[in-house]
Amino acid sequence: MILIVGSSHDDVLYFETLLSQKHSEVLFDKYPVVFGRLFNQDIAVVSEVYTNYLSSLITSYFINKYYIMLVINVGTCTGYSDNVMFGDIIVSRQTMLADVNQVNVRPVSLGQIPNGYPIFYRVQQDILSLVIAALDTRTVSRYSEGVFFSSNTFFSRDSQIDPLLVDGQLTSIEDSVVFDCTFGGVVLSCYVHKVACIAVKVVECKYGERLDYLNYSKILDVYSNVGRVIASTIGDIGRTDILEEA
Repeated sequence: MILIVGSSHDDVLYFETLLSQKHSEVLFDKYPVVFGRLFNQDIAVVSEVYTNYLSSLITSYFINKYYIMLVINVGTCTGYSDNVMFGDIIVSRQTMLADVNQVNVRPVSLGQIPNGYPIFYRVQQDILSLVIAALDTRTVSRYSEGVFFSSNTFFSRDSQIDPLLVDGQLTSIEDSVVFDCTFGGVVLSCYVHKVACIAVKVVECKYGERLDYLNYSKILDVYSNVGRVIASTIGDIGRTDILEEA
């Protein structure tokens, strides 16, 4: 089964329209789930998942209950780097847990969980390659492979990110850095359970700028492009055995 996790219902609506043999459930009396089939793959689509706390909980629940071979996190993110613009599609190349700081009590780096966890979680290259190939052929939207700083905090002002700065910089990687609030939980659950995952998100605003809800319709247009890309990727997965090797 492939699990698609979004925050709002808008994040996942496109995928629900593609599914056949659909049936719905409500998980924990709070989170709507739609099960179905796409390109001969079992799919579960869950929404209303806000914060890394919840995304980690729900991802682990599905992995433990079903045979999940891939988790795809969709929705929006906040652009930080100068080269990231409103409406861009950002694909996760690597991810840092931006609200983990054990530096003063353990021999770790900022963002690193003690006992052998990495600082940055990297996406499986085969999955990343499939998504990038689909972006090249299925959309004309701007896109880039990005570095996700994922936190339970919606970063909107400098005082919030000051604790993340090292020598005045957020990261030595200056291009395509974004903030989000759900992929970190997905990444952590998938890392522990050895399941592949990836995020494909749309930049809803730039860091330090207010959300412009009048432009939200433009985000919805890009969502359809993201949907086509992910559907194409799922079709490609059905023709390969890359996930069996993960």
